[in-house]
Amino acid sequence: MDNIVIYSLKGKITTENDFQDLEKVVFENISKNHINVVFDLEHLTHTNSSGIGLFMKALTKTRIMNGDLVLMHINGNVEKIFIISKLNEIYTICENQVEAINYFKSKQ
Repeated sequence: MDNIVIYSLKGKITTENDFQDLEKVVFENISKNHINVVFDLEHLTHTNSSGIGLFMKALTKTRIMNGDLVLMHINGNVEKIFIISKLNEIYTICENQVEAINYFKSKQ
């Protein structure tokens, strides 16, 4: 599955400045038909509506192009936000890379 791209996020995503470069790369890759996206959140310590907005835009764009988005290694404060806001019911969340890749393979 060569159309899977994994992005490892670190630190925080709480303002537009925190994700501008990432957003540009993600959407450029999606436009090149890399439509299965994994965000590895293991080292993401904080997020808010800015980060959730980025994830939602990427999810929407991948699904429009018949791909999908997976969140992986979600934990800590980020996990709490997803559970409280019930975003864990919208996104596919995987424990590790093998599980994420298998998820995409099962959709073929």
